[in-house]
Amino acid sequence: MGMKKMYQNGIALLIATLFIAFVSSCISNDHIEQGPVSSLSMYHASPDAPDLDILVDDQKINSVPFKYGITTNYLQFAAGIRNFKFKPFGGSTVVIDTMIALEPNEDFSLFVIDEFDKVSVMMLWDRPSLPAAGQAKLRFINLSPDSQPVQLKIKGVTTPLTTGQSFTEASQFLDLESNTYSFEVLSGGNVIDELPETQLQGGWFYTIIVKGYVNPPTGNTNAIGAEIMIN
Repeated sequence: MGMKKMYQNGIALLIATLFIAFVSSCISNDHIEQGPVSSLSMYHASPDAPDLDILVDDQKINSVPFKYGITTNYLQFAAGIRNFKFKPFGGSTVVIDTMIALEPNEDFSLFVIDEFDKVSVMMLWDRPSLPAAGQAKLRFINLSPDSQPVQLKIKGVTTPLTTGQSFTEASQFLDLESNTYSFEVLSGGNVIDELPETQLQGGWFYTIIVKGYVNPPTGNTNAIGAEIMIN
């Protein structure tokens, strides 16, 4: 990879990190109550949905738009059965209304998925066993609504890390040596995206998400691609 490309990738990662921190800082903590809590991150993966408002037990918790392709940091919520609603930012029509069981002292990820006319949420548990010394854990999720099954592969290694995963399917956390990898995302044996020079730190948890459209509708620029997030 050229120095210019590495610089551009570094700037993009810095901007994304700062924006995520800004979004998380603009989410109210008023939903936290005394007693056991759960930790929950949220990721907007609906490729034709607008910016969203987030309501927990009918209390809006964000003051900036929850945008496509953005994840929050882990947020703490009182454990128990909680009502989550999502609606267009500043709007009144609720598009998702769901009850979620948050177990105490556990970590979860919530994904807003699918096309806007059938948008829903997907929940994953984020506390597997800890990585062994010198290893990281990596999970792979397909959230592209019109994709064929996708696989994750290390560039230059023949055997993919995962089997073909259809829309909404997630792998288990995989154990990988702490190192810098160039990952390829395959569909039908063809490379559809790459994550070059991706560093995995020992003891950390990561998720690679495939999102967007294989064939975006007219006027939509959210083409299929992959990105990595830290859990």
